[in-house]
Amino acid sequence: MAALLAPLALLAQEKKGPYESDFELPGSRAEVYKTIGDVKLKVYIYEPKGHKAGAKRPAIVFFFGGGWRGGTPKQFQEHCRYLASKGMVAMTADYRVSSRQGTKPVHCVRDGKSAVRWIRQNADRLGIDPDRVAAGGGSAGGHVAA
Repeated sequence: MAALLAPLALLAQEKKGPYESDFELPGSRAEVYKTIGDVKLKVYIYEPKGHKAGAKRPAIVFFFGGGWRGGTPKQFQEHCRYLASKGMVAMTADYRVSSRQGTKPVHCVRDGKSAVRWIRQNADRLGIDPDRVAAGGGSAGGHVAA
């Protein structure tokens, strides 16, 4: 049994190549919030109609679930569309996971912190109030958001 599982363990630890999150999320615009080596992570932004930079709207960022192994920002695109239609700036962020980048949960959390930090630092340009940014997620994404 150990002889069968050893090659699988090596595959799970394999380093992945260059990566830039490039998911199709209609109605959003994407911006890179973090670059780690050859990995570019994006946040997908959904804005209310008529939204302008410099506004002070509330915002939310979602982090997908997937057991720190997989998942995509697409998980929360419908939530983002709905909240944008109600006046919020809603975002869904990509973060590194073990199946794509060979990372551990601690890296997922670091990426989540980086996303929230980037959002707050770019609040004026994004038209949001940096003191009214919520975070949420499903499963592992809830852990990242916390």
